[in-house]
Amino acid sequence: MTGPATRSDLLRAAPVLAIAALGTSSGAVLVRLAESPAPVTAFWRLAFSVLALAPLVFLGGGWRAWFSLDRVEWLLIVLSGLCLATHFLAWFRSLDYTSVASSTVLVSSHPLFVGLLSALLLGESPSRREWGGLVLAVAGALIIGWGDFRAGTDPLRGDLLALLAAGLGALYFVIGRRLRASLDLLPYVVPVYAIAAIVCLGRASAGGMEITGWPAGTWWALIGLAVGPTLLGHTGFNWALRHVRAYVVSVILLFEPLGATLLAVLVLGRTEIPGSNTLIGGAAILTGVWLSIRARTAVEAPPRPAAEDGGAG
Repeated sequence: MTGPATRSDLLRAAPVLAIAALGTSSGAVLVRLAESPAPVTAFWRLAFSVLALAPLVFLGGGWRAWFSLDRVEWLLIVLSGLCLATHFLAWFRSLDYTSVASSTVLVSSHPLFVGLLSALLLGESPSRREWGGLVLAVAGALIIGWGDFRAGTDPLRGDLLALLAAGLGALYFVIGRRLRASLDLLPYVVPVYAIAAIVCLGRASAGGMEITGWPAGTWWALIGLAVGPTLLGHTGFNWALRHVRAYVVSVILLFEPLGATLLAVLVLGRTEIPGSNTLIGGAAILTGVWLSIRARTAVEAPPRPAAEDGGAG
């Protein structure tokens, strides 16, 4: 079971969460820049991340922790890897059918799934005020997604794939919160990323997709996906899961659609310029995130000491 977080835990995790949110914001644009199919893109994103982190696990001795894991913990690691792989496959595929803004914000409905799963599986239920912030933030995401409903070649299909990715991402975070209570960061993320990479490679091979032979621009995009959204983003969020609850980490991710939309405009051009619905939805996201985090810090703030006898009253 996970232990209770404190206000100091939130403050310590804040810089890492901010960097992680910036890292994930580049994901949708980099996926668009890569010419490789979704399973190949996901495979190389994860494979490059494993290649970067695996030496640290073995040189630092973190691999010894694997021998202390029981069968249930290994099953959870495998399930986490499966969820991460299918999350990527569904989300990347959604970008073939709908806009960057719509796909990203619908994926960002995951805080509601995380809140429910945290209550059911971890015994960490959001407070009423936290639920209010989560609902408002996700409502903002849906406002943006609904406004872009007709953008893309098959927006309904793309939006449904993005929602599926949201549910899988939520389960991935909840499992991470459970395992990170007793397992250090690198011994956790390396097998999870490796399992996810194998699943994506299997999907690409089954579809007869080329794994190599891509132009230089695609390789740079794939490396960028490993460095930004995975090494900085997902690894940063997984670090924070030991210190704060899963739905707190999840709601911070809602800054991603705002950053992703801005980057899409800068990199992909006028076709991704957000409309008024994006501005309204973005304001709701920011307000909801602020309300949720404020509610969590209020819940976890230490009680004020009672005034001593004889003090002013």
